[in-house]
Amino acid sequence: MLTQLIERLPLLKGLLDFAFPPLCSGCGAYFDEPAGICPECLEAIDWYDDPFCLTCGDFVPRGDSCSRCGEDSFLLFPGGNYTDPLKRAIVNYKFHGAMSLAGVLSERVIGCFESRILGLQPTLLVPIPLHPGREHQRGYNQAAVFAQALSRLLDLPVEEEILHRIKKKKPQARLRKSARAANVRGVFSTDPEAAAHLAEARLLLVDDVVTSGETVIEARRTLASSGLRVVGAISMAHGL
Repeated sequence: MLTQLIERLPLLKGLLDFAFPPLCSGCGAYFDEPAGICPECLEAIDWYDDPFCLTCGDFVPRGDSCSRCGEDSFLLFPGGNYTDPLKRAIVNYKFHGAMSLAGVLSERVIGCFESRILGLQPTLLVPIPLHPGREHQRGYNQAAVFAQALSRLLDLPVEEEILHRIKKKKPQARLRKSARAANVRGVFSTDPEAAAHLAEARLLLVDDVVTSGETVIEARRTLASSGLRVVGAISMAHGL
């Protein structure tokens, strides 16, 4: 509704820009472009060119599995290193509604990794869910918004009903690496009826930031306990 009004009334856009000036989500400078992040910040991001194996911690420069882990490989396709300015941009995306970042980073991830992602033959994108209370407070699930942007580029549907977060725990970023696995143990559940309909699906998990990887690993374990196969994961950023 607001978008339609802005298109019909250019003066309204000027008034909104005056009251809420459009800023780069990475550095805070004035930047009146749909991307929402300025070219200088995009240039400064430490982009990844190889996926990362969450099983052993090594980068995987070729193929669809880790040479060290083989069938136990769990590949993450990350956008960039979780340091500034990408870190600041994602914080603004998660907590201040800077939604345009999802489109920018989905294009970067797919532009770099499309053939390798499709080589895993995924059939569904599954965003990591927030606890309902936290999603209600925030107003949206940032992983689901990112998944929708990826969906348009990969031509894959997004499935949000199969995986649920049933426990509200401390944010992983506030914990030491050694405590993160215990913090997410048992936080997810699957819908049995949905799982029965997805028995042949090949799932790609989607999250905004993957650090130790314990959250997506726990999500994968939960889905596997219902007979579902997770073939990899995608994130906006990866870092420790």
